[in-house]
This record gives sequence, C-alpha cells and structure tokens, in this order.
Amino acid sequence: SCCPPGATAYLAAVPTTVGSLKESNGVEFYETGAASSAAIILFPDVWGWNSGRTRALADAFAAGGYRVYVPKLLAPPLEGGTDGDGLPPTFDMGARGAEFGPWIKTVPWSSVGPKVEALLAYARAAGATSFGAVGCCWGGWAVFQASALDAGVKCGVIFHPSCHIEGVYGGDVGELCGRVRCPVYFMPAGGDSPDLYGPAGSLVTTLAAKFPGTKTKLFADMAHGWTSRGDAADPAVTRDVELAMTEAKAYFAELLPVA
Repeated sequence: SCCPPGATAYLAAVPTTVGSLKESNGVEFYETGAASSAAIILFPDVWGWNSGRTRALADAFAAGGYRVYVPKLLAPPLEGGTDGDGLPPTFDMGARGAEFGPWIKTVPWSSVGPKVEALLAYARAAGATSFGAVGCCWGGWAVFQASALDAGVKCGVIFHPSCHIEGVYGGDVGELCGRVRCPVYFMPAGGDSPDLYGPAGSLVTTLAAKFPGTKTKLFADMAHGWTSRGDAADPAVTRDVELAMTEAKAYFAELLPVA
C-alpha cells in the first residue's frame, strides 16, 4: 500500500493565486516562482496536483528563489480524481484500501516518466540547469525514479515517504534505491517504516553510503500525510509542517543553491 494505517485523509486544496497552470508536450503542471538556474519539481501525494497544501508548499519553496513545478501525473485518475488527477476526494484509504493497488498499477513509471522528461525539458528551456525534487508519499517514489532517470536531479526531500510502493509495481525498492543518483532527506511520520526510513533503515543507509548528504528526521507525533494534508487547526501539525519546511529549505540552500 501507499499509506500506512492511521494516515491522514483527503484535504481540500488550499487556494493559491501565486502561480499559473501550464502545459508542454503532453504534461500539465502548476508553475510558481521566478525563472532560475535551480528548479524544484514537487511530486504530490495520491490525491494529486491540486489537493491539500500541495501548491502552497510549492509556493513556499518558490519564495526561496526557485522556479517550482507541480506536475499532473496520476492518470488515469480514479473516478475522475481530484481536479482530474489521482484519487477522488471521497476516497477513504482505510475503507477502500483494497482498491488502491489495482488502480495505482494503471499509473506505472512507463507512463509517468515521459511526462517528467517533458517537464525537465520545459524547465531547461526556461533556463534551469539543476534540479531538486520534493515528494509527498507516492511522490517520494517519483523522486527516486526521477533521480534514476536524470542526473540533473541533485538532491531530494521526501515527506512521509512511500518509496516502497515500487513493490506494488512488481519491483524491488532496494534495487530502485540503488539507482538513485543523489542524496535525499527523508522525513518520515510516526507510522512510516523505520526499517526503510529510520537512521538504520535500508534505504537511508544505502544512500548514505554513496551520498554523505543523505539524512533522515522522524516526526514521531505526525501521521503519514501531515505536510500536504494534515489539519492545520491542530497546533502540532502546524508546528511540524513549519519545521519540515524549514529543514527542507535549508537542505536545498546547501545542496541546490540559487545562482
């Protein structure tokens, strides 16, 4: 599965008017921030490109001087998805989890990858020469895949990772991790697997052996999904979203400086 038991549910999109919607060579995306040589691709969770705080997070990274892109990748969407992408707002992962695997298998990297390539080409044409990648749950798997695809991806940040979804596609996450070509900062929630994402977790140790910049930080009080769809009325969620973003911005400032 993508989300562990107790994961946060769908959150309606937080409106933003900072960026704009674009399309290039078959990929639709939200674009925000000024053109820069360092760009960030933010891969969303399974509710897609216009749910929860996804675009608000992109705007927050853009405030640091980056051009940020949120692509629409989860197609075909289930039951129309959320704004045409991913799962519909009514999808209850706990009650309908058995339906998730069969659907997500219809969105393999063989269909996602060409869209990511098209977006990278668009960004390069706009002046980007290096990239960071941010992933929320399913998006963490996409961060791994994007790094394996393109050496221009210099570092990644993964909130509440679901890189292990590679197994649903019939692959092995350890093998995929071995093809990742950049350091990653993992920020797992309390329900995420320490065997994969903890300090001694297999994915963390594999990447740390190659890239000393690899890090992990546990947000033990949080449920999987908190950054993109946790309830902001909960002071603890607001606190940890701010902390996670502070950590992520510092990581990019170090490994993906804006020229």
